[in-house]
Amino acid sequence: MKRIGVRLPNPVGDVVAATPLLRLLRQRNPDGRIVAFGNSKACEVLEGIDSIDELEVLTPDCLSGWGASRRQAKRIKKLMLDSVYLLPNSFSSALAAARARIPKRIGRRTATRNFLLTEKLPPVGEPRAMTKIYTEMIGEPQEPRTELAISIRGQRMASETLEALAAHGICPPFLGVAPGAAFGPSKIYPPELMAEAVRLSANATGLQPIYFGAPSESDLIRRIKQLCPAPFMYSSIDEMKALLKVCQVLLTMDNGARHIAAALDIPQVVLFGATDPRWTNFQQELTVSLQRDDVECSPCHKKVCPIDHRCLTRITPEVVAKAVTDAARKGTILSF
Repeated sequence: MKRIGVRLPNPVGDVVAATPLLRLLRQRNPDGRIVAFGNSKACEVLEGIDSIDELEVLTPDCLSGWGASRRQAKRIKKLMLDSVYLLPNSFSSALAAARARIPKRIGRRTATRNFLLTEKLPPVGEPRAMTKIYTEMIGEPQEPRTELAISIRGQRMASETLEALAAHGICPPFLGVAPGAAFGPSKIYPPELMAEAVRLSANATGLQPIYFGAPSESDLIRRIKQLCPAPFMYSSIDEMKALLKVCQVLLTMDNGARHIAAALDIPQVVLFGATDPRWTNFQQELTVSLQRDDVECSPCHKKVCPIDHRCLTRITPEVVAKAVTDAARKGTILSF
């Protein structure tokens, strides 16, 4: 039985974009074992999907620090893989796979890691959907839909959270709000504008807002909550998937939460500034993307804006609220 490994990317959104590749590998290798491995968040995103047989979490000491590559190689060698698809374009992922002596190592060429690959694919090149970038690795011209599952554990945690909210009179359907972005502050809508957009959207739709975010985003969300109070749901990714299912719409930056919502068929309104939407141009049926076309420096892909953040400040809360209202009509929880 062939054991086929997939080294997952690190960003949550890219992990979601990799699910079509996982599905295709499953279809093409019905008798093989599909083994996905990556950081803890990546594995949590994929919890419960049936296109993989094994999920292996790489602990932080395997991913950074002195000797990380050696530790990672030791870990993945135990998986006894016949081949591995290296989705990150990093030198370290290829080095660990080579050190683990995986016979077939497939990945995209870069200036530094070619000698570590046994099958060298063309560089990424021009911006296009990440789903396509990944499915191209197995010569697939089509782009199946992204997909996620909600585990029993995630459903249980979400049920407990919803019961606690209901005790305070806070009930679905919700207006989900994910204002953070791990990339950097250039991708974040200013808190005062986000708060006003949430207030206007809630008034227009009648939906109860709830904020989603990681602990590192708590200061940002606290500033928004001071201007527009609502519950802050820091939860595991597994629980967040279940809570998103009771959101009528998600107002979000270009972050992992919006890709999770898209895979779960939740309408999203996505604010773009510093990043190029062509990288995430997949599964757009329920997506409204807001981006100013009169900002000459966008997309710059800089983590910190060196000027006045005009790519996002020129998107007014009124425009955002109108988009949220329109997107909410596409949802299935509430009818207007």
